[in-house]
Amino acid sequence: MIKVYVTGMGCVSSLGNSPQALFKSLEENKSSVQFFPEWQELKGLHAHLGAPAESYNNKDIPRTVRRTMSRMSEMASIATLQALEQAQLNIVPSSRTLLILGSTSGSPDTMQTYFKLMHERGGPEGQVSTSFFKIMNHSVAANVGSAINLQSPYLAPSSACATSAQAMILGWELLQTGLYDCVIAGGADEMSALSSAIFDIVFAASRKYNQTPQLSPRPFDSQRDGLVVSEGAGVLVMETEKHATQRNAKPLVEFAGGAYLGDCSHMSQSHKEAMTLTMNETLKRSEINSRDIQYVNAHATGTEHGDIEEAQAIAQLIGDHAPVSSLKGYMGHSLAACGALEAIACIKMMEMGKVIPTRNLQNIDTRCDGLWLLKEGETINKKLTTLMSNNFAFGGVNTSFILKSL
Repeated sequence: MIKVYVTGMGCVSSLGNSPQALFKSLEENKSSVQFFPEWQELKGLHAHLGAPAESYNNKDIPRTVRRTMSRMSEMASIATLQALEQAQLNIVPSSRTLLILGSTSGSPDTMQTYFKLMHERGGPEGQVSTSFFKIMNHSVAANVGSAINLQSPYLAPSSACATSAQAMILGWELLQTGLYDCVIAGGADEMSALSSAIFDIVFAASRKYNQTPQLSPRPFDSQRDGLVVSEGAGVLVMETEKHATQRNAKPLVEFAGGAYLGDCSHMSQSHKEAMTLTMNETLKRSEINSRDIQYVNAHATGTEHGDIEEAQAIAQLIGDHAPVSSLKGYMGHSLAACGALEAIACIKMMEMGKVIPTRNLQNIDTRCDGLWLLKEGETINKKLTTLMSNNFAFGGVNTSFILKSL
C-alpha cells in the first residue's frame, strides 16, 4: 500500500480555535456546553443545550469571498488555512490536489431565514442574492475552494455525523489509487435550534440537564439522556509518503486506513453488527491486528442505544485491553465536523503521550461492560503508537479509521 501521512491540521471548535487550544481544554476537563434560554420559546423543543464555537476572526478571508459564506464555510476556511500553514503547503492549481469537505446540509439558519421570508411575503421579494450559495449541499467545499483559490478537483460528502471521517477515509482511498498526491479533507457544521430539534424529535437529545448544562452529555454513563449539539470545523492535510518526502514536509502521523459501511437496518439507530463489520474492515484495510490497537476514540454521543451498541461492538472486536473514551462530554456533538475534530484531538494525544478520558462518565451503564472505559478524571499518560476512531451517523453510515505514530 501507499503510505499516507497527515502533515497539517486546523480547527475552529467550542473548545478552542487551534489544535493546541482544543487539546489544552481537553486536558483541563473543560465543558463548552451552554443553556440557550431563547430556545425555550420554540414550541415542541425540549432540548435547550448547545456548544457554540469560540469567537473567531474572519478577516483573513477576502471580503468578496465572505459574501457567499455562512458560519460553517467561514469556520472551514479558517481551519483549512491553519492546516495549510502547518503543512507549509503552498496551493497551486493542480489536478493532483483534491479537496474533500462536507457538511450535514447547507446553513440551517440561512434556510430558516429564506423560507420565513418566502412565507411572509408570498414570494422571493427581498431575498438576499447570495443566500443560495450558503445553503447548497456543497457550500463548504465551494466556498473554501474560493477562499484559498484552489483550481483543483473537489468533492463534498454529506453523511451527517460521519461526514468528515468519511472525507478522510475517501481521501486515503483516492491517494492509494495514485491519482492524487495531496488531499485536504474535513467537514464543518454550524449550530442552530433546528439542529437540536432534529435530535429532540427522535428522543436523542439531552433534555433533563437544561439547568445544569455542564453535566451533559454523559457518554456511557447510567444517567445519560442524549446528545448535545455543537458546531465547528476540522480539516487535515493528507499526503502520500512520496509527495511529503519530495517537498521535505514534516509528517505528524500516518493515516493507516479506514472503512465506511452502510447499516440498512435503521435510519437513526446503528447496530453493533454493522459497527463491528466496519471496525473489522478497517483493521483489514490497515493491515493491523486488533491486539495492536492501544486506544479507541468512541463516537459515543450520550444516547442510550448508540452508546450500548458501540460499547458491545468494541468489546467484541477489541476487548478490554485498550482504553476507550468519548470526547463528546467536553464539546458536544459537532455533527459533520466531529470526525476531523476528534482525529485532531487523537493526533495531539499521540504527540503529548496522554489519553483523555470521558467527561461526565461517573457510573458506567452495566450494559456497556466488557471494555476498558476511562471515567472522568482517569487520564492516562501513555505513548500511543496505534489508535482507532469511530463515527456512526444517521442514515446508517458507519465509519472507522486508524492512526499510527511514525
